[in-house]
Amino acid sequence: MNPLIEQLKYQFKSGTMTIRLVLANVLVFILIQLLNVLERLQIFGIPKVLTSDYFSHYFFALPVGGSGFTPWTLISSLFAHFSLWHLLGNLLFLYFAGSTYERFFGALRLLQLYVLGGVAGNFTEILAHSIFPALQIGNVYVLGASGSIMAIFMALAFSQPQLKVQLFGVIPLRIYMLALFFFLKDLSSIGTADQIAHFAHIGGALFGIWSIQQFWHIRLSRPWLGIQWKKSSSNLKVKKGGRPLTDDQFRASKQARQERLDTILDKISKKGYDALSKEEKDFLFQQSKDV
Repeated sequence: MNPLIEQLKYQFKSGTMTIRLVLANVLVFILIQLLNVLERLQIFGIPKVLTSDYFSHYFFALPVGGSGFTPWTLISSLFAHFSLWHLLGNLLFLYFAGSTYERFFGALRLLQLYVLGGVAGNFTEILAHSIFPALQIGNVYVLGASGSIMAIFMALAFSQPQLKVQLFGVIPLRIYMLALFFFLKDLSSIGTADQIAHFAHIGGALFGIWSIQQFWHIRLSRPWLGIQWKKSSSNLKVKKGGRPLTDDQFRASKQARQERLDTILDKISKKGYDALSKEEKDFLFQQSKDV
């Protein structure tokens, strides 16, 4: 088999979630280009004068005004780019923000935030077009990973505000400063004719901030497990051999459990939940019932 195909299969199977999302965007871009070429050649039997990239818009572009609602495009539009420069710009941003976020929160959290943050951005754009008359100007479509990327970037900035990045490879900045710049840039560009879905960006950014406020407690929160971890004291009464412990023994036991919990949470934040042993998972499950 072709080495390139083998490498792509390997990355989809064993690569990071960031790489998988990048590859998914690239593959959807290729599919869109193929659909457009076939349509221009009138393979589908639709006269060229009656439509422009009809199938790619129908399956991948989210209509937010003047057109019928296609619910699947709430998701498919998050992976769709019609121009190469749009794709490359978003993928560079996705690789930087996604890979950094994944190191702190793990692959599953990244995938969840990419999809949910992007959908939140899409709904924000739809709502804006239904409220503000200036935006109701006929057929308007939204596509691209920008809303998802803003959700990831803002979540990363709010959870790790002291993280340093190199702007243009030479200018050191705290990540929250860069996030604030992009947010204000979108806010100041609302209502302009630049053909950018700024409300989708803002909606994604706000969802990213909300996700951190909801799910991030000191180190980690894993809502899909129904568990929220907090570094807090326990109200359990600890007994040993049927006799209550002394105050010193109780405090020592509680401190030992807390230190172990902190160590495990640090391990999850760096390597993900799946890196834990069965014994460590059992310990976390028991602690979740005691919080």
